[in-house]
Amino acid sequence: MYLHFPWCRKLCPYCDFAVMVARAAPPHEAYRDAILAELAARAPAWNGRELTTIYLGGGTPSLWRPDCIAEVIAAVRATLGAPGAAPREITLEANPTDCTPANLAAWRAAGIDRVSIGVQSLDGAELAALGRDHAHGDGEAAIGAALAAGLASVSADLILGAPRADDAAAPGAPPSVHALARSGAPHLSVYELTIEPRTQFGKRARRGALPVLPDERLAALYEATHAALTAAGYEHYEISSYARPGHRAIHNGLYWQGVEYLGLGAGAASFRRVGDGGRRETNLRHARRYLAAAAGERVAEVIDQDAADVAIDRVWLAMRTIDGAGVADLDALGAAARDRLVARLGDEGLATLVDGRLRPTPRGFLFNDRIARHVLDASAAKDR
Repeated sequence: MYLHFPWCRKLCPYCDFAVMVARAAPPHEAYRDAILAELAARAPAWNGRELTTIYLGGGTPSLWRPDCIAEVIAAVRATLGAPGAAPREITLEANPTDCTPANLAAWRAAGIDRVSIGVQSLDGAELAALGRDHAHGDGEAAIGAALAAGLASVSADLILGAPRADDAAAPGAPPSVHALARSGAPHLSVYELTIEPRTQFGKRARRGALPVLPDERLAALYEATHAALTAAGYEHYEISSYARPGHRAIHNGLYWQGVEYLGLGAGAASFRRVGDGGRRETNLRHARRYLAAAAGERVAEVIDQDAADVAIDRVWLAMRTIDGAGVADLDALGAAARDRLVARLGDEGLATLVDGRLRPTPRGFLFNDRIARHVLDASAAKDR
């Protein structure tokens, strides 16, 4: 289950998610009621599934009043959960300044056992360049507070390649990487900055007013970060994800396994198996339109997939992870497509076939978009 809360205090210049700025307080109760109504309208199609995880993302769900969060989580568990069984993981994304002792205690009482903190950088100049609404020191303080609150796991986000004019930086991993490794956070999500066309950064880049790092520099940062974090005891288990033992993100891992998921809220996406194929649904993106629509009319886009489409998705998603794709997923592509894919990825040093699993190499992580293209290309040779 994914629950999307679309409001933020400010719009980060790199963000292309379904978000909007809350000029005053977000409509806490109205959005709670809309989510509960959508849950009631859509739940019958999901009967018989096991509720494994809940993830509150955004936007900034840590802006949502804790009592509203608690009511929504309770309703989801009562509607879709097995009696007496708790989900394996309930995650809340949070801004550092929201990670106060009072909020953390309220989130824990609501059932949240994992917090993902949008640190993004521990460097003041980078935070300013990224347009963040927290300051130097807030990120580390938030991690410390979350760890002290006794949550089962704590994750921190970091962005590589923040635009800055003085990019004569020393080689190696950025100082923020080493500091986060020392912070005690058992899970780190490290993303390369992507310039999306519709964002403020996209507009500035088109005017030549944004100092964008070249691809070679970004690749070097990625490789240095991988080296630093693995040396510090983190497992690089997915393109952007590092974890200490026992702290892999369960919710995100299920996406990469191609399982079904239900998304509620503005802009949320869902995937449900239908026969041998699947159905992908995306909700109305704009929060006000979502709130104004009837509970059963909030899905804006529906894409039906056949068995071949689902098989392709399962392979390229699995190839985002160090575990790779297993025999069953590869065979579902068809023998010709499978053999062609294994040969191409091996020839380019992007993956290796070991013990019946096709696993990405470190180079495969760095050039994972190339793996995805090869999966699509290979499918053209699938058996008839």
